[in-house]
Amino acid sequence: MWGTSLLVLLGLLGAACQPTPRHPHEGHLRTALAERIARGEVRLERLGMARQPEHPFFGRIVEISLRNTGNKPILVTLEPGQLLRSRSPETTDLVVTSREEIALDVGQVAQREIEVFSLSRRKLSMTRETVYDLGNLLEGDAYTFVTCFAANRPPEPPPPPPGSGLPPQKLDLTPVQLALWCIADGLDRQALLEGTALNPLLKGGEYARSRDYFDGQAKYVQGLLDSCGLAKYKF
Repeated sequence: MWGTSLLVLLGLLGAACQPTPRHPHEGHLRTALAERIARGEVRLERLGMARQPEHPFFGRIVEISLRNTGNKPILVTLEPGQLLRSRSPETTDLVVTSREEIALDVGQVAQREIEVFSLSRRKLSMTRETVYDLGNLLEGDAYTFVTCFAANRPPEPPPPPPGSGLPPQKLDLTPVQLALWCIADGLDRQALLEGTALNPLLKGGEYARSRDYFDGQAKYVQGLLDSCGLAKYKF
């Protein structure tokens, strides 16, 4: 079973500033959604933090709101690998990791929470003030990993037995985030530990706890990389 928390993801804040340049792993291929927006069939009403995110790094933490501005019903698709580009150069870009389909009648507005992951541990996490724009699809190994995960996503844990009183369990996606940082940010266990050691919020015993935690996560992270044909990356 994957771990239950990510100790190093603590105490980070972001702010909206100037537009960022294209991400190093962003390709030149526009998504189907971007093409629909360019043709005037859809308008992006909102793209920002969900109302009740679990934390600011990964999961269903982004809400997208779309309006059908055309003259016929449409089915809008968000593709795994879609980059969400932060306008703040200090705040991490995000990538969509699940395929989403949204049916829209003429004039209808629909909201959907979408699953995303951070593309940079070295940058700040998103906040409610962070403004995101739709980017292109990723390319290279980052795209390979995201689409591989989307196609081979493990099932959610089964619900607890009726009457047990146990809370429902969720699939822990921490190893996915660590693997993506390993690819897109060049971070292995040692680099993450060095970052923990430099963080004044994580002094004292937190470093040792983080080391034990990352050591425990390593087999799951490496397993994901290996299964997606990316064994050249070592965590």
